[in-house]
Amino acid sequence: MDERVKWEQRYQQAVEQPFYGREPSPFVVRALPLLPAPGRCLDVAGGEGRNALFLASRGWQVTLVDVAVTGVATARRRAAQEYCSLALAVADTNHWPLRPDAAHWDLILVVNYHSRGLVAAAPKMLRPGGALLVEGFAQEQLGRSSGGPQNPNLLWRPNELIELIAFPGGGAPPLRVVWYEDRLVSGDDSPRHRGPKWVVRVVARRQ
Repeated sequence: MDERVKWEQRYQQAVEQPFYGREPSPFVVRALPLLPAPGRCLDVAGGEGRNALFLASRGWQVTLVDVAVTGVATARRRAAQEYCSLALAVADTNHWPLRPDAAHWDLILVVNYHSRGLVAAAPKMLRPGGALLVEGFAQEQLGRSSGGPQNPNLLWRPNELIELIAFPGGGAPPLRVVWYEDRLVSGDDSPRHRGPKWVVRVVARRQ
């Protein structure tokens, strides 16, 4: 199934509450002390805005990009209800019209979106002092019912994020990893990710 169609259907079926719930990722909350002062944040594949709204309420100027019109519409509606300001864009996050060579962002958020191209481009997209936050699933998640893609090519390989971030190549500035975990956890992330799951989480800063 086409990714856009898949996510449109998921968000359309989320009638009583957003597909991933209303609360931000607990990792995003815990990582706040490691992030720079609020500035410009890019929330990639931000869906219905659970993380974007949390950061916007704390002073961040958040741009949310997602492929699904329904998800972005929900984020817009929630932002109005909660008196938060978000910049919203519907775009294919694999082919978005954002310049990957412009150091424009103070924070890039990549939660449950497994894109090697984006992570590799992030060092050039961050301002000095900016941060990249990535949360996703490792290949050890295969076969588990607690979330994440079941395509091994999409899941993070051992140490892959470290290599992309700390040794980006192509003239990109390396990022300093200030938080890294690659392990099995039992806590719930959202209503869709219940049960033990093997996660990879990174916060890295540009010098």
